[in-house]
This record gives sequence, C-alpha cells and structure tokens, in this order.
Amino acid sequence: MKQQYDIVIEGGLVCSFEPDQLSVRNIGIKNGKVEAISTEPLSAKTRISAFGKVVSPGFIDFHSHVDGKEFSAGCLVRQGATTTIGGERNLDGGAIRNIEENGFLINHGFYISHSFTLRQAAGIDDPYRAATPNELSTMVRLADQFLEHGAFGLHFGLEFVPGTSYEEFYTLAKVAQNRDKVALVHLRDDGVRTPGALGEAIRVAKETGVSMHILHLHYMSGFGDLMDETIRMIDDANRDGCDITVDTGMYTAFPSCAGASILDEGWTEKYKEGTQISDLMVSSGIYSGTKCNYQMLDFLREEFPNTLVIGFTFEEKAIREILQKDYTFVSTNAADGPHYDKVGHPETAGSFPRLIRKYVKETDTLSLQDAIRKITVQPARRFGLPGKGNIEIGGDADIVIFDLNRIRERADFVDRGDPNAAPDGIECVLVNGRPVILGGEMTGEYNAGRLLTSE
Repeated sequence: MKQQYDIVIEGGLVCSFEPDQLSVRNIGIKNGKVEAISTEPLSAKTRISAFGKVVSPGFIDFHSHVDGKEFSAGCLVRQGATTTIGGERNLDGGAIRNIEENGFLINHGFYISHSFTLRQAAGIDDPYRAATPNELSTMVRLADQFLEHGAFGLHFGLEFVPGTSYEEFYTLAKVAQNRDKVALVHLRDDGVRTPGALGEAIRVAKETGVSMHILHLHYMSGFGDLMDETIRMIDDANRDGCDITVDTGMYTAFPSCAGASILDEGWTEKYKEGTQISDLMVSSGIYSGTKCNYQMLDFLREEFPNTLVIGFTFEEKAIREILQKDYTFVSTNAADGPHYDKVGHPETAGSFPRLIRKYVKETDTLSLQDAIRKITVQPARRFGLPGKGNIEIGGDADIVIFDLNRIRERADFVDRGDPNAAPDGIECVLVNGRPVILGGEMTGEYNAGRLLTSE
C-alpha cells in the first residue's frame, strides 16, 4: 500500500542544495516534514500543483525588526519568508512567550542586542557614554545567559551608540566567540568613514576569533569606489583567517528614525558629493511623503524622534558588486522604524522578489540557484537553523512556490505607492507543512510558525 502524505507538491522545479539540484520533482509532506522527493507519483490528502513553477526552500529573513508584530510578518510571508530572526532593537519577553505558547505566522527567533537591550539592562541611558567596568560586567553576564538559553547571536548597533568603547565591543564579542555564536555588527560609521569603522570590526574579529556578520554593507559603503575598498578589506581579512560574512538589501535608500545618531549634525558630509537635506524623505507621520528641510528635520528630531525617514544616498551598482561575493547574504531589514499600513520601507514587502526579478532575470548578476542560496541555505547554516534552508528528507516543510515569469515586487516608497504592497508571483507558502498562502492569498493560518531557539 502506498504511503499517503498530508500534502504533495506536484511537478515543480525543485531547488535544493548540498548537493545542488534544480530538477522537476514531487514532494511528499507529513507531520510538517519533507518525507519524500521523487519523480514518481505520490498519494496525498491534499495536492498542490506546481507545474511550471519553482519550488524553493522558504526564504530566511535573518535580519529583521519584526519582533512578534503580525502585520510585519504578514508582509514577509507574502514575499516568501518562512523564518525571521529579530531582537536587534529590543527583546520583548511578552512577544517571545506569546510565540512560544501560541505559535506565530512564521518561524521566529531572536538575537540579543548589546546596543539596546544589554546597555539598557545595565542602566546606560546615554548612547554617547561608554560603559563603566561594573556595567560591562553586567552586560557580559547577561549576554552569556541569553546566548546559553537560545539567542542566535550577539548584535552590535555601534552607529546608534557612538559611546561604545573598543573594550566594550571586544569584551562582548569574546562572549559570543566563547559560545560559538555570531557577532552581528552594524558598523560604527558609514559613508566615507566606513573603511575606518570596518577596520575596527576586523580588528575585533582577528583578536577574539569571533565569527562576524556585517549588516547591510550596501547602506554603509554603497557609492563611488567605497564598495570596492570594503570588499578588498573583507577579502583580505578572510584570507588572514577571519570568518566574516555580510549582507546586502535590494534598495539604495536607507531607513532611519529621525532622532538616530546617524543623522547627527554634519551627516550629509559622509555621503557622495552633492548629498543634501532633501535626499531625506519623511515616511511616517503627518509629513509622510515629504522631502526634508532643515527646519522639518530639527522639529522631528526634537518632538517626534521615532518618525521614519528614508535617505536616498547610495548607488545600485554597489549592490551588484557585493552580491557576487560568496560570503554575501540578502536581508530585508524588515520593519526598521515605524511599520504599519501605508507606512514603512518597501524592503519589508519586496526584497526577495526584487532579488529574483532584478538580479536574476533582468541583469543576470546571479543564477537562480545562487540567488536562492543567499536567502535560504547560507543563512540557515550561518546562524544555526537545523531543518531550515533546504528541501531535504527529514527537513522542515518550509516551502515557497513562485512563478519565475511573474515574480515582481510591487511595494514602493510612500511618495510613489504602497510600501507594503504584496508582490506578484508568490503563489504558495508552507510553514512547517501548513499552507499560509495558497493561490497568492493568505489562508488564515496564523500560528503555523514556532519559536526558534539556538542549540
């Protein structure tokens, strides 16, 4: 008697890794796991046709600010994400408990943030002040506990806390290294100052031996010859024995809150020649869709510092350059800053379809297999997500089915459209074997995801 599966996905072009394969197969799913990958017909209670479509591992959004927010997770799953990792701004214990007890729209894990959670817990409320020895000891103890009990890595948002000392950075990175966890680093500075900030991070990586991941490198050095210089620095460091990976997004405009230290006086001098205040666009609140002037920015920084602004300061060629490195992953930076209906950056809803549409189909920067690798198996292996990132026997049935001919982001900046518009071409998404999207529409399955913890 033939095995009957809960779900069979029929006739799709299945993308899998280790070994790399792209071939037409049928997939049998039972109890949330992949139990069969075959050219033979499979019997099932539910059949999903994927003829003429690509069947990929669910996309992994390893760099996000979703933090349990259902609206933001909805934007992600509609673009094919089945797993996210957050905690880079705060650690919401209530959200974590809720996910653990009730499930979530997608799988959700957390990092522990030095720059926000740990400094706040140690009583440091001034981002321009270094930690005292006692405060640093407190952060070391807490970081070690969080990493021991399931945090996926230790996040440093150095540009947001300029007072962080080298000793603080080094000492806490050593905690991550001792626990065999990744240190995720938003560099201390960007623009023309990026090489100096990257040099600091490389020094920490060399001196501690920590595995390091540099966040949104294109938002740091994405203009002129800067990307070439930072790539050379990373190549050299890895040749010297470091273990450094990076990520890039798919857009050339960075999000920030108006009150962030990134926009302290003199910020325009960091970027390409001709950068001016009008390159900032307000993207939430009463001025949403309006280009900034100095009076407006000063007002927002003083009265509404959490207002989302987006800076149009970088160049698309830098994305093409960094994408071609094997150590580069693709991230969404989802829900950075205020994020709700009609508010946000289009990266939260459009990053992965844009990767495939622009950098596989239109510019031929990457093969389809290489593009999918950067949003599935690579981050899964890097951050320790067993069962995720691949379609393999015994693996979790996190799967996205998309139409390569139709896939396209529709999200856009607030002055042009809806930053949270769902893309075209994402036809089916399964999270742990449960259909969250079918026929391009949400199914109402809101608790298929589970809380993920690092082993």
